[in-house]
Amino acid sequence: MVSRNGDLLSFVLGLTSGIIALISLILTCTGVALPSWYIGTTANNTDVISEANLFYACFASNVSQGSISKTLTCTSYNSYKCSTTSYKNTVLNVTAYISGCINPTNSSSTFLNEVGPIYQILIDDFYRLRNAAIFSIITILCILFSTIFAFLTAIILLNIYLVFLAPILACIGIIFGICCLAFAGSVLNYTGVAFALFVVGVLLEVIVTTLLSIVAGRLNQIEKIVENKDNKQIFTHRSGAPIYFQHVYKRRI
Repeated sequence: MVSRNGDLLSFVLGLTSGIIALISLILTCTGVALPSWYIGTTANNTDVISEANLFYACFASNVSQGSISKTLTCTSYNSYKCSTTSYKNTVLNVTAYISGCINPTNSSSTFLNEVGPIYQILIDDFYRLRNAAIFSIITILCILFSTIFAFLTAIILLNIYLVFLAPILACIGIIFGICCLAFAGSVLNYTGVAFALFVVGVLLEVIVTTLLSIVAGRLNQIEKIVENKDNKQIFTHRSGAPIYFQHVYKRRI
């Protein structure tokens, strides 16, 4: 017996799903932590001058002077200053100021015309990024707990209702991960490796959900078979004596 569940296939599938979920957790955490969801480069694509993710934006100093700094200055979106006249919008040589947020860091105004949210961002896009950041955190938490329950399901004899927690949490993580990508994609042009890592992590969680669903269904079926065998025990005292039925109830620990 390889685990307290006593089922080899459930143990193998549960352990495999736990390992894949752990890889998914590492990839999603790395993807969210790295600043390279959006990458801005020079005209000849030789130097990176700006980066942005769900939580902060980074830019290189002295771009206008020609000597590009190799060190990027990063500013959290929490520090951005928002107002109804912050965003400078120019169309056909006509300039208007509308609702938005701007980066208060010195020399960030050099990136006024940058596509990414390096210097300025519309107020609606700002809140989309904030929502995407929240969704990414929820995604990571769901993947974390699904990983824990995946290993517990494979190794420990859980209550039959608890074995469904792992696939449910994994499914919720996928839903919030997709929502995160949808909200962020309406603001950022995905050009960096961090976005790719996050996407791969969410896709791996799809495999985890499938495997854990199989394990949960298999353990539930085994539990029902065991209960059907154990619920009724027949005791015969002697020939011609009546048969008594004794109901024995067992619960999973």
